[in-house]
Amino acid sequence: MSSIPSPFIQPFDGRWPEIHPDAFVHPRASVIGNVKLAAGVNIWPSATLRADEGEISIGEGTNIQDGSTVHMTGGQSDTMIGARCTIGHNVILHGCVVEDECVIGMGAILLDNCRIGKGSFIGAGTLITGNKVIPPNSLVYGNPFKIIRQTTEVEQTWIAYSWQHYMENAAKHREALEQMAARQQDAQQKDGAQED
Repeated sequence: MSSIPSPFIQPFDGRWPEIHPDAFVHPRASVIGNVKLAAGVNIWPSATLRADEGEISIGEGTNIQDGSTVHMTGGQSDTMIGARCTIGHNVILHGCVVEDECVIGMGAILLDNCRIGKGSFIGAGTLITGNKVIPPNSLVYGNPFKIIRQTTEVEQTWIAYSWQHYMENAAKHREALEQMAARQQDAQQKDGAQED
C-alpha cells in the first residue's frame, strides 16, 4: 500500500526533531537532530536543517524555501527563527537569530550570532556578518550589508503576503502528495489484479 513519501528525518545524539503535526516538510527536505518546527511551518525541497551542534527553532507559519541550509557553530551559536518569516531560496542561516515577521531574500547569508530585528526585509544576496544587530523594521541590502532605510507599507505588505501565501501553497502540495500516493496505490492494485 502506497503512502505519502516521507522526508528525511534523522535523530542525532539521541535527539529527534520535534515537528508539529500541522507543519509541512517536503519529502525532499532533510531535518536532523535538535530541531523544533512549530505549527504551520513549511520546509521545501532540498532544504537542510541540521542541528547536530546546537538547536534550531522555527516559529509558527515560517517557511524555509528550496535549497536553504540551516546550521550553527557548536558551543557558540544556535539558530532561532521567529514566527511568520519567509526564508527565500538558497539562503544560509548559520547560528543566527531572526525575529518575527521578516523576509530573508534569496541567496542571503546570515552568520553566527547576528540578530535580525522584527519586521525587517533582508534583500537577495545580502551578507550579514557575525554578531551584527539589525534594528527592527530595517530594509537591508548588499555585500557588505547596508541598512537602506526603515521598511514602509510596501515591504510590510509583502512580508505578510509571503508567509501566508506559502502556508496556502503548503496545503496544496500536501494535497498533491496525497493524490500521488493514491495514484500509486491504484496502479499497484491494478498490477496485482493482472497477476491474479
